[in-house]
Amino acid sequence: MKVGPEVLTQGPPRYAPDTPWSPLAALIITALIALGPGIVGIAAVLLAMPEMEKTDGGQSFMSLATWEGVTFAASVQILSLILVWSIAGRGGQRAAVLRLTGERFTPAFYATAALILILTTGILEFILYKSFAIDIFADTAWLREGLTSPTAIGTCVIAVILAPLWEEFAFRGFLLSALAKTRLGFWGAALIANVLWTSLHGTYSWAGVVSVFVAGLILSWLVWRTGSIKPAIVTHAIGNLFALAFTYGFAPSPLPIPA
Repeated sequence: MKVGPEVLTQGPPRYAPDTPWSPLAALIITALIALGPGIVGIAAVLLAMPEMEKTDGGQSFMSLATWEGVTFAASVQILSLILVWSIAGRGGQRAAVLRLTGERFTPAFYATAALILILTTGILEFILYKSFAIDIFADTAWLREGLTSPTAIGTCVIAVILAPLWEEFAFRGFLLSALAKTRLGFWGAALIANVLWTSLHGTYSWAGVVSVFVAGLILSWLVWRTGSIKPAIVTHAIGNLFALAFTYGFAPSPLPIPA
């Protein structure tokens, strides 16, 4: 069945939590999914540090402008994705737990959802960054570095494909399902899941963190209205793609992406 943008305003919300996971177990496992791969990766880098000290002290693993950094970041995200996909599949209930419903959403739906996300966060960021004299590109400097280097394609894959997949599956799929079946209800659960998801972006400026939090509320609203994780994943990906394009196109003196 194809679903158009009318689902966002017409009829009752379609979300209904369906998961065997308890809230506490889901919180612990989500923390493992979000933090575990990164901790393991950092530990591996530290173990290899004596050899790296002969070159750049391991700094290449912290930058998306190097293939070491892209490989490191992608590996961490892929491992998080594998973890949430595998754990959510316990008992053959992956589709229910992650909200992988069978509806197909029309291009008009995705265009509308993406426009809502981009306009809302864009206007908010313009007001906050301009009003408080914060560099609007400060929070995307690490992406800009990757976009203006030979690793540009890898940077795009990390930001537009891997991040939306594992983050939405983990926070607005796996965790939200477990929390929403409690007395918290959907929006109480969504608020907690969104706070935890926003904390992943804690290195941003306070204005950037506010923007991420609002974006998370919009993505949660899409899940609530449609009952599916698909709109959140695709809209998240489009939003990230727009952020990359904006950063590349308007950041001071951008370098051309190598062919």
